[in-house]
Amino acid sequence: MNEKARKYVDLFRKVKIASAGTVDEQGRPQSRIINVMIAADEGMYIVTAKGKPFYKQLMETGEIALSAMCPDCQSLKFTGKIKQVEREWVDRVFEQNPGMKEVYPGETRKALEAFLIYEGSGEWFDLLHYPISRETFAYGREEEKAGFVIEEGCIGCGACQKVCPQKCITEGKPYEISWEHCLQCGACKEACPVNAVRRLHP
Repeated sequence: MNEKARKYVDLFRKVKIASAGTVDEQGRPQSRIINVMIAADEGMYIVTAKGKPFYKQLMETGEIALSAMCPDCQSLKFTGKIKQVEREWVDRVFEQNPGMKEVYPGETRKALEAFLIYEGSGEWFDLLHYPISRETFAYGREEEKAGFVIEEGCIGCGACQKVCPQKCITEGKPYEISWEHCLQCGACKEACPVNAVRRLHP
């Protein structure tokens, strides 16, 4: 894991409370609040009980999506792969999160299984300052940027620049969007008279 990814994995751990999204066997989205219990170079560790639908969905799909709100209107999101790990990780979770002993006292912790989010990509997004800022990160795979790009068909009319709420489009041939300050609202794409604005991989 590179230094940038580790910074945001540690931030997930610092925030601790996150919304975790999965898909059930009918293809319906499901979400619940979880704790990121351990941050490590190999990824993020969580636990859940074997009797919960969350456990079943993780086992069936091997995928998870996380989102969290940091202090000062900074948000984190992450989509990745997850796998069950050895039971010793349940004990490590309890060592690093003493409050778990109140929820699952004594031998009742045996109901839990530990999982490692071993690869994925995410984004940090700061809405507090103007212009807004965003940064992507990943471990175990390549970073993925979303948003928009202006292609060679641009005629330089400036329509996109005029409608950009963050003023992050600069004049050129073609005009250029500063990705790190883009809200990804799509106003530039709607305004372009020659369809020169293209959405990147979502």
